[in-house]
Amino acid sequence: MKSRSAAIHEAALRLAHLQNPREAWHRTLMAHPPLAGETASLVAWLHQQALMGATVETILAGLCVQALAMDLDLDRAVVAYLVFHPQFDGMTFTWTRDTGQAERQAATQPDIRRLPSPFLHMQTTGIEELRYRLDDRGEPLPFPLLSHLRSLGFTDYLAFFQPFGTSADPGLWPDMPPGTVMRAGVTGSFSTARRNGFTERELDVLRTLVAPFAVAVKAAATIEMAEILLGTYLGAATGRSVLRGHVQRGHGHRVHAVILYSDMRDSTALAASAALEIYLATLNAYFDCVVDAVDAQGGEVLKFTGDGVLAMFPFEEGTQAGTNACGLALAAARDALDRLGQVNVRRAEAGASEIRCGIALHAGDVMYGNVGSARRLDFTATGPAVNEVCRLETQCKTLAVPLVLSDTAASLYGGPLRSLGWYDLRGVGRAIEAFALPEYRT
Repeated sequence: MKSRSAAIHEAALRLAHLQNPREAWHRTLMAHPPLAGETASLVAWLHQQALMGATVETILAGLCVQALAMDLDLDRAVVAYLVFHPQFDGMTFTWTRDTGQAERQAATQPDIRRLPSPFLHMQTTGIEELRYRLDDRGEPLPFPLLSHLRSLGFTDYLAFFQPFGTSADPGLWPDMPPGTVMRAGVTGSFSTARRNGFTERELDVLRTLVAPFAVAVKAAATIEMAEILLGTYLGAATGRSVLRGHVQRGHGHRVHAVILYSDMRDSTALAASAALEIYLATLNAYFDCVVDAVDAQGGEVLKFTGDGVLAMFPFEEGTQAGTNACGLALAAARDALDRLGQVNVRRAEAGASEIRCGIALHAGDVMYGNVGSARRLDFTATGPAVNEVCRLETQCKTLAVPLVLSDTAASLYGGPLRSLGWYDLRGVGRAIEAFALPEYRT
């Protein structure tokens, strides 16, 4: 089905060989009165939302509310797109007139492939528009979703696909039928429950809005995916810092914090003896325990160092906040060990080996910023305190305890601790006294 703009363009081309192009275009527009008067303000609003970085929820709900104000009988609208996310593969937003709100739903590949759908059909075939009248009860419908909408009283369904001109990496969709191309783009639909469905005027307006709507959605989705990916790889706070423009080499800041460093035991031997899949699964199970525990207490994971996790709990030096930060770091450490204990129970039942780690807590300054070459940068944490906490963690193995605190961290903690003695650590210019919680016995 041709869009209105395509029909106008074709009509202009037919007239072009008879007269000059400018006159041909003018006569074509006179024969097809434009909808600009109705849609210009809404198109401008969509452009503004894209420039302002509005969320998809705001864009979809705002579009639908303004469409109702233009006397479009709209009862349901959906927009969806593929995402780069460590947990999901697609994002769908649904607006209904009853709720007046756009609700978000994340989808995995099994969700997307579970049933044939208009959206999946358009993305794999490249078809850019599908329309189905739902009010003819005797007419068979090709997709289960349409039958469901019919049962809810909807009478008309207009779906669109606005392609980006690119496709998803086939390696990311290994379970699709051979030769299937998963095209990237924005898919969406508009539905009404009014008797006799959409009018031709409403269809023309909706088709005119597809491209600017897709542009606004793509802008919002790109910003959100950038935040998610930077947060995933750099940490939430660091990711936001990069997005705010802190990308110059040498740019950084000093942070006073309680520092947590965790290191997995026997990972080198496991890497040498186990299959790659088993090794990575074990490593990820360990990271899940430590990172989730840090996140739960509001800490910031700075980086992974092989099988180690470096995290911090910042506070303002010279304030009572240091005690709070130490309490949060200690709670995260205990939680991580408890989570590992639960994982190990399940691993023992499955005949898998135990996952063990050592955790050290320290307090001091972290120099955190951009380092590297002019073309390849890393946002990294450095400084004496980072070196000291990593060295201190090695004492967990020597002292046979899973968690140790430095004298600096212990000075911030108000609870009972027992001294494990003073130690000269390699690369550290002073002796450090190590402490353990009473429940962890050597």
